[in-house]
Amino acid sequence: MHQFTRALGALAISALVSAGLVVGLSTPAQAKDLLPGVPDALAVVSGPVLSGTGDVGSTLTRTLPVWNIVGVTNSTQWLSDGAPIPGATGATYVPTAADAGSTVQAAVTGTLLSLVPLTAYSNAIPVPAAGGADPGDPGDPGDPADPTDVLSAVLDPVLNGNPAVGSLLTVTAPVWSLPGVATTYQWLRDGVPIPGADDPFYVPTADDAGHQVSASVRGALLGIPGVSLVTESLGIPLSSGSAVSPASDVAVTGTRKIGTVLALTGPTWEPADATNTYQWLRDEAPIANATAATYKLVPADLGHAISVKVTGHKDGWTDNTITSDPVTPVTGDPIQFLLKPGLTGTGKVGKLLTADPGVWGSAGEDGAPPTFSYQWSRNGVAIPGAVAQTYQAQLADAGRSLTVTVKATRPAYKPGTFTTAGITVAKVATSLQAKTAKSTIKKGQAAVLALLLKAPGVAKPAGVVKVFDGKKLLKKLTLAPGTRGRTSVRLAGLKPGLHRLTAVYAGSPALAGTTSKVVKLKVASKK
Repeated sequence: MHQFTRALGALAISALVSAGLVVGLSTPAQAKDLLPGVPDALAVVSGPVLSGTGDVGSTLTRTLPVWNIVGVTNSTQWLSDGAPIPGATGATYVPTAADAGSTVQAAVTGTLLSLVPLTAYSNAIPVPAAGGADPGDPGDPGDPADPTDVLSAVLDPVLNGNPAVGSLLTVTAPVWSLPGVATTYQWLRDGVPIPGADDPFYVPTADDAGHQVSASVRGALLGIPGVSLVTESLGIPLSSGSAVSPASDVAVTGTRKIGTVLALTGPTWEPADATNTYQWLRDEAPIANATAATYKLVPADLGHAISVKVTGHKDGWTDNTITSDPVTPVTGDPIQFLLKPGLTGTGKVGKLLTADPGVWGSAGEDGAPPTFSYQWSRNGVAIPGAVAQTYQAQLADAGRSLTVTVKATRPAYKPGTFTTAGITVAKVATSLQAKTAKSTIKKGQAAVLALLLKAPGVAKPAGVVKVFDGKKLLKKLTLAPGTRGRTSVRLAGLKPGLHRLTAVYAGSPALAGTTSKVVKLKVASKK
């Protein structure tokens, strides 16, 4: 509707300029040059209308014109035979004896801001001359134009020809109501003047394809307001000869991995300034909102054919669409963590350790959040069945390093894995008791030292025990599991005197070493 209004306004201005009726422009050529650059020119939608008999002393009333823009300020000037009547600027006018025999009109000038003012003329009403002359007598057609005459078209102009690019169009001249009328032409495209197209014939060009073509025909006669008529419009169809055609093909580029971006090479078109629109396809069906020149592959694309449809467009040309060869996406790279997984808890037998899976990427539009699985390891060797997020440290873990491998899995991607830093489980604390059957023995007797090794939760502690007399190693023995930590050792050949005996447990991979308290033994001399 706005396009139609602007076109109508431009035509009205052009018509009135040609008659010299637009205030502010000295020549029709100036107005013609100005029109293409005026986005919203002031134009008449319907002109003012006079009502009344025109008799001397009888009131004539004018209506205001309807403009194409609201807010127009109107000013009126009544005319007698085209000349201003002094002081006659109101909505009504009463003809006087001085007007007898003349034609009265109302000229209404519309003004709005910085737009070119425009004057619209009403119909003319003759004022009967004294003596009863017939005001309706148009006069002898062979005589010069009578100022009381009003120019109009008896037959309107008509377009002829095949509406197609390269096909001749003609316009028949209108039949005017008065003789001697000068007729001029201006061809229009969508209501806008076509530069240089001012003959009674016109051959549409490729620029007209897809647009409406019409002709503005103007009649002018000295001393009488001119008349402009616009013919019906003919639609010029898009022809096969003006279709956009591909000059190069389009191809999809990229690694084709889920999560990566596909791009394009090509296409180019003839004409070269044609523009592209895009639609990505999954199994030949449009992907919602995928209308850019690039496309990021999502999990839903895995196992499907992805292609792109590119349409070349240029105003006045027929669109053309080409489709790329499809590509088949492959599984995406392993997903990566943003915050690495870790372990929490105390490294002690019987304590619960917990795996923190960390943070792995952002699902966003790329699919669901990952799922996690776990595998606990002892000194780098997987612990059978230890696949929960938590793990209770066992005796077998004492003295060893525990780690957990977190596997993050998301559809259409390779899984991401990460092995945490280890937590070393402390060895089980032990205690060793050493006792002698007698605190004093005679020289030559053997002392018996009883040993008891204890470890909480360990029924059969084992390992190497050494017995010292001060710093002197007396014995080295091995506690077998079957002894349940108990054994005794005979100490023979001890010299007379006081001996300070200790037993030292060396420990094992799971048990901490320990030393017994000092046991004092006296060896007496023989008497």
